[in-house]
Amino acid sequence: MSVLIDQRTRFVIQGITGNVGRFSARDMREYGTAVVGGVSVNKRGSDVEGIPVFPDVRSACAATGADASVIYVPAATALDHVVEAIEAGIKLVVYPGDGLPVRDAIEMRAAANTNGSILIGPNTPGLISPGKAKAGFMPSFCYTPGPLGVISRSGSLSYEACFRLTSAGLGQTTVIGIGGDPIKGVSPAEALELLHADPETRAIVFLGEIGGNDEYAVASYASLPDAKPVAALIIGRQAPKGKKMGHAAALIGSHADTHPAKMKALLNAGVHATGTVTELVAAVRAAILSIPE
Repeated sequence: MSVLIDQRTRFVIQGITGNVGRFSARDMREYGTAVVGGVSVNKRGSDVEGIPVFPDVRSACAATGADASVIYVPAATALDHVVEAIEAGIKLVVYPGDGLPVRDAIEMRAAANTNGSILIGPNTPGLISPGKAKAGFMPSFCYTPGPLGVISRSGSLSYEACFRLTSAGLGQTTVIGIGGDPIKGVSPAEALELLHADPETRAIVFLGEIGGNDEYAVASYASLPDAKPVAALIIGRQAPKGKKMGHAAALIGSHADTHPAKMKALLNAGVHATGTVTELVAAVRAAILSIPE
């Protein structure tokens, strides 16, 4: 089975009439995702790629039975659109955008938690259950069905790592882009809980980096007696202290944020961890070999 999305998930795309919205609508549909509607205040009554466009999320849900949304709007208006989707009854909201103020991210997460919704993002490519559905703009050819649940702080690292896994015959159940910002709609611990509960996910791969404390949540999970085997790739070992490396949360502020500290914690917890992408496949295979018969 997959986590969070499958062929039955019905999506609306907020901001569908923009260039990215149009591309994603076509791409998601070609992959087999059920994109049933779009939302645009100024384009009501029209269609995009044969997908009907509605003036608001509530009317889109009423007409199509949508239960999930991908949102392509600027950061300045993102909070309003996310809250609109949640209040309309959408249970899975994906907001890929970056540059979101921390306070807005906090309010988004609080709104989702209060209303029983799940928010993926910000600063994420989305998520994909290979062979079933995708919500976002990740390149589909990088992924294939299999037994690995993948959690990634980085979009481009997710593509590269999963392409290597796919090329090695190591497929994925669901790949969740939790995003590279300090405040995440789904935290690493929550993503781990989802994959832990999935019976088809036999091992978990975490793609992390310097900065923040996400990797310590992975170490805590791996230390549990019933944890599934975990492999990890942590990048940023050459990053200078005090310099942000791409993502808002990839900033070394203390020793705990550094590459050596995170690698030590993961290895001590029994994670098959590496700091080099070329060693990822071997680390994942070692994790799979540790699965009890």
